Parts: sequence; C-alpha cells; structure tokens
Amino acid sequence: MSEEVIKTRRIALELLAVRDRSVREMGERLVRRGCEQDAIDTVVPDLCDKGLLDDSTFVRRWVSSRLENRPEGRIKLIQDLCKRGIDRSLAEQVLAEFEDDIGTDDVADRVLARVAHRYTGIEHDAARRRMYGLLARRGFDPDTTRAAVERAMNALAETTAP
Repeated sequence: MSEEVIKTRRIALELLAVRDRSVREMGERLVRRGCEQDAIDTVVPDLCDKGLLDDSTFVRRWVSSRLENRPEGRIKLIQDLCKRGIDRSLAEQVLAEFEDDIGTDDVADRVLARVAHRYTGIEHDAARRRMYGLLARRGFDPDTTRAAVERAMNALAETTAP
C-alpha cells in the first residue's frame, strides 16, 4: 500500500468521524484535501466494501436528522440529497420509508409554531406571505402550505385578540 493511499485513508476516516458522507461528497472532500485521484479511486470503494461509506445508510441518517432538526417537505429533501450526489431513485426509495413524517400537515404546523414569534406585531398580509414563503422554501406542497398557514393565522389572531 502506497504512502498516498495510507494518507488518503486516514483523511477519509477523519472525515467520517465528523459526520456521515455520501460517496460523492467523500470523493470531493478528498480532492479538496489534496489527495491524488488514484488513491481516492482505491480508498473510496474499499470504504464502501467495508460498510463505512454507504449512500443508503447516509440517506436514512441524514433524513432522520433533518426531520428532527429542520423539518422539510419531500421536494426540498430530494433536491438536497441530489446535490449531495445521491441518485434520485435511491432518495425516493428511502424517503418512502419516512412517508408519514415528511411534508405532513403536522410537520408544517410544527415549523410555523417554532417561528410564530416572528409574526406577532406585523401586518397580517405580510405575516401570511412570509409563512407561505417559509414553507414553500422548505419544500411543502401548496395544499399543505395553504392549510398550515390558515391554521397559524387563526392561532395568531387568537393570541393577539384583545
């Protein structure tokens, strides 16, 4: 085993110790860290064979963390996963496992409840536009967004009523 492969493997393991990565992310990070392409082409498949680098495991962990910390809709999750080098069909397959937790009315309500304080004291049309924008950017479908914004506006009106 060459010095360059040993160095590349060490860097890859350090990167994995920080957080999970997709196969493409790992390759890109190793290039940025100055590793030679031949060493990367040796190390990455070896890490995959040993189960240390696996796109489907990465997607499951990433989606689980994202849903807990920053809930989003299906559209946004798929876009973000594709940016990380995940095949769209794999992303959709794994997201199907989380179907009950992605982009639902309850999730949209939780997103708006977390930021409800931002909308007190501003004009209702402006608050409504901002809520729509927030949920749209997070990838919620229009019907879910509309219903969640209406519920949030009703709750806001109840809390600010004299």
